[in-house]
Amino acid sequence: MKKIILGLFLILGTISFAVSKSLDANKVKKAGYEITRDEDSAVIFGKSTDNAGITVALFIGDTSAKDVNDSIKATAPKSQKFLSSRETKRAYISKYKDNEYNGFTYSFVAKNSKSKGTIISVLYMTDKALKDAELDKVVDKTLNEIESFLK
Repeated sequence: MKKIILGLFLILGTISFAVSKSLDANKVKKAGYEITRDEDSAVIFGKSTDNAGITVALFIGDTSAKDVNDSIKATAPKSQKFLSSRETKRAYISKYKDNEYNGFTYSFVAKNSKSKGTIISVLYMTDKALKDAELDKVVDKTLNEIESFLK
């Protein structure tokens, strides 16, 4: 699982946009996340729980949530087999299966953010295949938490 998380950090790190500094780093740390990249081009943070590994990237600039979603699909490692994608009112969601560890990665990109011009992208890695209703709850819960970090 640690190799998966590292690989996904690198994937998100290849996308560069100017990042909003409206992130409350204290709230991020209190929620158990570790900020791994905090530059003008990207803020990336993540955490690992008993059930999942979560990697979050915040982007700002002349891009759209759809463009970020497409970029993640295009740069996914070969060990991540694309299974499906769908769209909800709140996010673009893609599902991948890891060929090496038999886990699942769910990529979701928020369509709109509380902070204007900020794109929220999340990689949610777990050993469990989530059904649509369960995945929708995870997406909503995670996006609500991330938006609470934005000033």
